Amino acid sequence: MLYFFIVLGLIFGSFLNVLIHRLPKNQSIIFPSSNCPYCKENILWYHNIPIISFLILRGYSICCNKPISIRYLFVEIASMLLWIWSYYYIENISYQILFLIISSSLLVIIFTDFNHFIVPLELNIVMFLSILFIHIYNSENIIDSIYSMFFLCLYFLLLMLLISFLIKKEAMGYGDIILIGVISFWLGWVDAFIVVFFSSIFSLIHWFILTLKTKEKDIQLPFGSSISLVTIFLYMIKETFQISTNLF
Repeated sequence: MLYFFIVLGLIFGSFLNVLIHRLPKNQSIIFPSSNCPYCKENILWYHNIPIISFLILRGYSICCNKPISIRYLFVEIASMLLWIWSYYYIENISYQILFLIISSSLLVIIFTDFNHFIVPLELNIVMFLSILFIHIYNSENIIDSIYSMFFLCLYFLLLMLLISFLIKKEAMGYGDIILIGVISFWLGWVDAFIVVFFSSIFSLIHWFILTLKTKEKDIQLPFGSSISLVTIFLYMIKETFQISTNLF
């Protein structure tokens, strides 16, 4: 089963790379088939094997000898590690499936937001519906989760509008607010606030580093990337060490 999870993790990682490449461009994730981003030549299946093809081709496309982004290799390995971790630390199959859907979606958001400042609405919808389905499937009370989601969305929406009014520019994207709401729906409002707190710290460090490099202070930051990364690590740390953040 472990080998099965490793293979599935790599396969899904390859699919996540498709999402990262196509969602910001509003392209179909099904058609056309995988092709070279430089010359648009179709990529044969044996040149599209996760990790192996990248290593055999030494990081260059077979068609036009252009460099392949190291991101493809990183995402495939990250996806594989998420699947391996879920195999060892999540016993409930429904929660395991939910974690893999959410963590995969967040992994995509990390790169779409970092590269394009886009948090795809489609991924937020997929995560929300997945959480809702699992709640219903396990006969769980979803009222508190819904209250938590709406409270966090409203709170950060009002905060964003206030700060944007004061500084005369957009302080946070609507995609970030929806993402925070979905995370609150999944983990609860306490964990959502923890995620926002550490995400803000990471963004501040990121801003400081960019300011030193560019000497500019008016820098747009991919807050959705920080939120997604912190959410994955927070959930994994809590489940690995059985840490509870429930106040009630």
